[in-house]
Amino acid sequence: MILLASSVRAQEPVPPETAPTPQSTRTSAGAPAYEISGSAKSGKTPLPGVTVTAANTLTGKKYSAATNSEGKFVLSGMTRGRYVVRAEFMGFAAFTQEVVLNPENSSAKVEAELILASRQQEQSNGNLAAVAAAGRGFQSLAMDSTLSALAGGNSGFGGMGGNGGSQGNGDLSTLPLNGAGAEGPTESVSISGAQGRTQDFGGGNEEELQQRIQEFRDRMQREGGGGFPGGGGGGFGGPGGMVVIGRMPRGFNINQPHGIVYFSDDNAGLDARPYSLTGIESPKADYNQARFGVNVGGPLNIPKIFNGGKKWFFFGGWNGSRGSNPYDAFSTVPTVDERNGNFSAATYNDGKPVQIFDPKTGQQYQFQNSQGQTVPNEIDPALITPAAKALLNYIPVPNIMTPTASGQNFHYVTSAESNSDTVMLRLIHNFGPAGGPGSGPFVISGGGGGGGGRRRSQNNINFGLNWSRSSNNIVNPFPSLAGGTGTQGLNASAGWTYGKGRVTNTFRVNYNHNHVSTTNLYSNVLDVSGPGGAGISGISNDPFDWGLPGISFTSFGGLNDPTARRELDQTYSISETVAWNRGKHNWRFGGDYRLILQSFHSARNAEGSFVFTGFATSQYATGSTQPVTDTGYDFADFLLGFPQQTSLQSGANSYNFRAKAFDFYTQDDWRFRSNLSFNLGLRYEYNGPYTEAANRIANLDVAPSLTAATLVLPAQAGFPASLVRPDHNNFAPRVGIAWKPQKQMVVRAGYGVNYNLAQYGTMIQNFAFQPPFANTATNTTDLNGLTGASPLTITNGFPTASSSTVTNNFAVNPNYRLGYVQIWNLDVQRELPGGVVMNAGYNGAKGTRLDTERALLVSGGQPFIYESSEGNSILHAASVRVRKRMAKGLGLSAQYVFSKSIDDASSIGGGGSVVAQDPFDISADRGLSSFDQRHKFAGNWIYDLPFGENRRFAPKGAGNHILGGWQWSGDFTIASGLYFTPRVLGGGVDIGRGVSGSLRANAVAGQSISISDPTTLKWFNTVAFCAPSATCVNPSGSGFGDAGRNVIEGPGQVSMNMSLNKTITVKESRALELRITANNVFNIVRFTSINTVVNSFTYGEVTGAGSMRRVTMTARFRF
Repeated sequence: MILLASSVRAQEPVPPETAPTPQSTRTSAGAPAYEISGSAKSGKTPLPGVTVTAANTLTGKKYSAATNSEGKFVLSGMTRGRYVVRAEFMGFAAFTQEVVLNPENSSAKVEAELILASRQQEQSNGNLAAVAAAGRGFQSLAMDSTLSALAGGNSGFGGMGGNGGSQGNGDLSTLPLNGAGAEGPTESVSISGAQGRTQDFGGGNEEELQQRIQEFRDRMQREGGGGFPGGGGGGFGGPGGMVVIGRMPRGFNINQPHGIVYFSDDNAGLDARPYSLTGIESPKADYNQARFGVNVGGPLNIPKIFNGGKKWFFFGGWNGSRGSNPYDAFSTVPTVDERNGNFSAATYNDGKPVQIFDPKTGQQYQFQNSQGQTVPNEIDPALITPAAKALLNYIPVPNIMTPTASGQNFHYVTSAESNSDTVMLRLIHNFGPAGGPGSGPFVISGGGGGGGGRRRSQNNINFGLNWSRSSNNIVNPFPSLAGGTGTQGLNASAGWTYGKGRVTNTFRVNYNHNHVSTTNLYSNVLDVSGPGGAGISGISNDPFDWGLPGISFTSFGGLNDPTARRELDQTYSISETVAWNRGKHNWRFGGDYRLILQSFHSARNAEGSFVFTGFATSQYATGSTQPVTDTGYDFADFLLGFPQQTSLQSGANSYNFRAKAFDFYTQDDWRFRSNLSFNLGLRYEYNGPYTEAANRIANLDVAPSLTAATLVLPAQAGFPASLVRPDHNNFAPRVGIAWKPQKQMVVRAGYGVNYNLAQYGTMIQNFAFQPPFANTATNTTDLNGLTGASPLTITNGFPTASSSTVTNNFAVNPNYRLGYVQIWNLDVQRELPGGVVMNAGYNGAKGTRLDTERALLVSGGQPFIYESSEGNSILHAASVRVRKRMAKGLGLSAQYVFSKSIDDASSIGGGGSVVAQDPFDISADRGLSSFDQRHKFAGNWIYDLPFGENRRFAPKGAGNHILGGWQWSGDFTIASGLYFTPRVLGGGVDIGRGVSGSLRANAVAGQSISISDPTTLKWFNTVAFCAPSATCVNPSGSGFGDAGRNVIEGPGQVSMNMSLNKTITVKESRALELRITANNVFNIVRFTSINTVVNSFTYGEVTGAGSMRRVTMTARFRF
């Protein structure tokens, strides 16, 4: 809807198709002729094609017309009486106003100011997108913003309403400065630094109620007694306020509170059954999701207690949710025989039988059972370690008697409970004339008077308080891996707005407090890993840290317990903004300062992690330390207690981090000429690296050759207390241009820079839990270690290291620089016949100094991750968009995007951090971005169903009441697939560096990756890749895989969503809104992920499917 709003402001209307002829009636001879005239605008931009109706409140008779190319209308031939005038336009909230026609006032004027109807929908979608992007990396988020803008309208159902049907009128104030090059709002938040509200109330947010109250009070100004000359102004360069003589409805109280009550429900009874990739019909989880709330705003008057008159106003609300989310997961777990050490029936993923050997003797394992039979590949139960037996209690036994084609034999269906509550209160006190009639409770700086309106001083103080809480259950594929997360937040703010003449100053202070708590089933309850359980030595003995150790297999689902965590984040901020209108310039200046505090306590990896690869039961050729292919088994290693890699990280009970940040900015919205505007901005932002109150953090100073590392502590000579030198050079210029060379053409261009300002927060938490303030270890072993005097085992996985050994597992280049993305765009818009608008555009983005992670093993140390800022990326995208204005109740929009993104920063964009395969050759990681999607075609529509009054069918009676007023809307997306990387788990190269999953496969010469008939069991040609080994060597002879990153195209995406909604007007100021929405309405299966791990049982298979049809019903009452 930002695209919609900006397009309306940046263009001027064109004549619609043949406008309807206004209805008229005969009047008696000598009777005066009555008429209503006026215009419809959004901001100062006239809107063509707006439907305007006037209904006589006594007789019910209606008159209608449509606005012309200048946004004007005339209703003539009317009779005396009171009329309710209603202006409706697709994508905008309906405008209503009452006027009275009588012999003294035979004509009236109505200026309909239309506002967007779907701002709440846009904000809600924006918040979800932000949650979905969390953890995906800065570059991915920036690219998502660009592509989201290009996708145009896919997030809502109102994307085409009236936004493109108008030509430029010289008001080219809206310029593409939001980074993505889309037509953003006049004020760029990224330039101005404006503080967004902390809470979005989906059932009627503060902004919506502010607008409703403001509309009613503005109408009092226009329609009361004798009217209030001057009005609110017509916007920049527009006409002054208009006087309309009329009366408000009998009994209507303009100062009464207004608000919204809503309820929304989604449950299992309305939704489709999940799609089964295994062919096994899944039982539907029982779940229900309900959202509800009430939000009220208006003058603050408490009878007999407090009378705020027209000076005090309030906004308050309670919003909540209760429900559960369905969870349905398939896993592969060891069979009963395998749990007992019998692998005689087990096979590898290539179908060959499992063979397990004792490397100390070189002999194959075998066991003589109770029948006297010698069974090969079976371990004597007496050799199964107590630690393995203890941990087996948390790995479920199969519950699918006939495994799926991919070997999945455990199915877990449940629901994850969740609930939330938010309470909000905001108080506003207006001073001076702004507190009189006609001024709104929430004054927005800048007012409505541009070149024509008269300015009023706008002075107020405001206070806000927002409290929220939420709790969510954590579920995983195994019931033993459950937990929960709870959050509690508090936000308090105070502000002062002072305006005089053309200058408005806003000063604001804010305090934000957020507490997060995560736990598992065992923290402070049961010691399942230490002496009371598996008997693992060297791990934490703090009850807070209790939980299951991490267990990783190649062939089976492992153990990954939720990590106990406590975190308190506090932010103190102060900001000031000055808005100044001078001639053709609208200036904004400002800045803010933030003090950020974080208290942090986490179990991290306090119970240890163990990786089992099958090396301990493999066969080895004489003199070789490389396993023979198709020998060894990871679960057999587990039973015998021999991991190949272990890691541990535990330390101080809590840490206290702090950081400071400030920024300054300036922006000029410059109307250079009637057909040329500029939006120029410059922002400087400083985010200082975090420090720890007691200096209990550590870093490594890594040599340029990456072959040596030295421990570094805070304030050590040559290093700051933060261990990373601050980045002071964060200037972000923004330039936007809008030009109308011809009457029916608008050209827009923009350029901007965005910095990754959040990386320091992740960095400081990795500096914690490091020696000498913590116990950290990363150990790996091989055949020599296994056959030595002290092999690495489950219970002895963390032997004491030499005092000279560096055991830190994380380091950052002390000269780390914050990454940034440059974004530029060009868009040409052309008005075509028939109310059609076409846009052709290009967007580009270049990421520089992006995060890069290496896994290093240096002399005298254990493996560690080394982070630096050396990555880069490039994205190009071309788009074509066609929009058809609303006509005869139907509006359409469609857009095609072709894009390509390449990067070498493998730690971004893929849902998690993946280290570079070769730490000495970052360029070898250059390939398609994980979020690259080559083709995307999206569209949406809105259709007013032809039933009800003034419609083709059922214009009267019961049919009108039941069928009338319904609107059908929807959107669709057809897109190509994302890309995936062929990988190897448990590869020797990775294990030796303390990581897993960064090693890529080798590409097999002459093999095509794609196949003509992909299925869920074989999506691509699985023989096109192989794991590096003695029998799979790349031409260079390197131990690293030569397959490129993201070379396997995943499944394409098809989705369609629909919605039906109706507004039932109870009174002029009261309405009931009903809405039913079906996501994935046609129940089309959408495959979301594929397994590209070449040594996995499910290699080549589709492993994830999106949600099937989900139906949500919403009722909302506005008053």
